[in-house]
Amino acid sequence: MLLYDSAVSGNCYKVRQLFAHLGIEYERREVSVIDRSNRKELLGALNPGLRVPTLVLDDGRSLAESNAITFYFADGTPYLPDDRFERAQVLQGLFFEQDRRSRPDRCAP
Repeated sequence: MLLYDSAVSGNCYKVRQLFAHLGIEYERREVSVIDRSNRKELLGALNPGLRVPTLVLDDGRSLAESNAITFYFADGTPYLPDDRFERAQVLQGLFFEQDRRSRPDRCAP
């Protein structure tokens, strides 16, 4: 697998952290979050959003968005419960975290 990644991205870190916990081996390609000049050539065919993380599976399919990637790999592990309600709670936390990142003003006390 190949992970288009950035060392300074919290979303990329989530993916790397889960992979480390699960012992998943992967290749890593660093992508600048500042210089986006080559994003279309680099990620255009893999991720229409042109964002990292983007993962290319061994069979050539690609997955984008950190929560989709972590959900995919957590399935069948202790990191994603079998109980339907508990799985929804995991999604609730993931959605909350992403919304908070995109709109930090909504988390003010």
